[in-house]
Amino acid sequence: MNNCRLLENRHPAPVDGPGGLFHSLAFHQLHSQGDGRFFEWADGEQVLASVHFTPTQDGCWRSPARGTFAGYAVTPGLALESLAAFHDAVEQRLVALGARRIEILPAPMAHDPAAFSNQVYLLRARGFTINRCDLNQSLDVDDRPLAQRMSYGNRKRLGKCEREGLHCEVVGIDTLPEVYDTIACNRSARGHTMSMTLAQLQTMAEALPERLVLFACRDATQTVAAAVCLRLDAQTLYVFYWGDRPGHATLSPVVSVADTIYSYCQAAGVRRLDVGTSTVDAEPNHGLLQFKRGLGFTESLKLSLEKTL
Repeated sequence: MNNCRLLENRHPAPVDGPGGLFHSLAFHQLHSQGDGRFFEWADGEQVLASVHFTPTQDGCWRSPARGTFAGYAVTPGLALESLAAFHDAVEQRLVALGARRIEILPAPMAHDPAAFSNQVYLLRARGFTINRCDLNQSLDVDDRPLAQRMSYGNRKRLGKCEREGLHCEVVGIDTLPEVYDTIACNRSARGHTMSMTLAQLQTMAEALPERLVLFACRDATQTVAAAVCLRLDAQTLYVFYWGDRPGHATLSPVVSVADTIYSYCQAAGVRRLDVGTSTVDAEPNHGLLQFKRGLGFTESLKLSLEKTL
C-alpha cells in the first residue's frame, strides 16, 4: 500500500480496469460530458481500484453521473486498508475541486457480497449515511432451464407463447428503433417514460456495440415484446429495459423474452442475470417484485450513500 499512488484522468486513456461496464472509463466518458474525474489506485503498473465522479448540481459529485450503479471497483481481495487510503485520497481531491457533497451508488450486494460489504462499511466509517435503500433482483445462472425455476403460472404462460407461435431471439443493433418503440409503448401505457431517448441509446450502441444485447419476441406481424440488455462484464448481464407491447398482457410474451435471455446467458457463459430494482427507495412495486420472483429472481440490497462535506 505504501507504494500506491492516485492517478487522475491519465492520458493516454487506460484500458478498462477493475469492475464492469458501469465502472469503466468508456461509460464514464459517455455520460459525464467531460466534466467528471476518473481516479485509479495503482501499485506500479497494476491498477488495484478505480472510481469515477461527475459534478451534478449544488456542489454534489456523484458516482455514477448516469447508470444504475458505480462506486468503487476493486481487484479481488483488495485490503480494506488500501481501499480506505484510496477513498481518502479521492475525497480530498474532490474537496479541492469544490465538492460540498458526495453521493455513491455501489453495485448491488448480490454482485459481490464481500466487495459490497467492505465498501459500505468503509463509507459508513467515513461519515456517509444511507440516503436510499432498494431491493434489486438477480439470478445465478446454472444448467437448469429457467422454466424449472419459474412459478407454475409463468410456466403456463411460456407454454402458451410457444403454442401461439411466438418466436423470441437475439436481434441485431439495427433493430434498436423497433425494440425501443416496443418498450416505450409499454412504459407509456403504464404512465411512465423512458430514462433515455432513442438517440441517446443509439449513441451508446455506437460507442459500446459489444456491450448491448437486444432481444425481440415476434408474432406473424410485429414485435410484441423486447429487451435491451447490457453486458456489464464476462459474468453479468443486466436487463436495462424490457416489456411487452400493450394489448398482449394476457399472453405475457415478456416471459418468453426472459426465458430467451436466460438461455443466452447459459450459452454465453454469463453467470449472473440482473433485472434491476423493484422498489423506489421506501416504496415497493409489489406487482413487479412478485413478477420477478415468479420468474426465479431473488432480492438483494442496493444502496445509495451520501456525505455532506
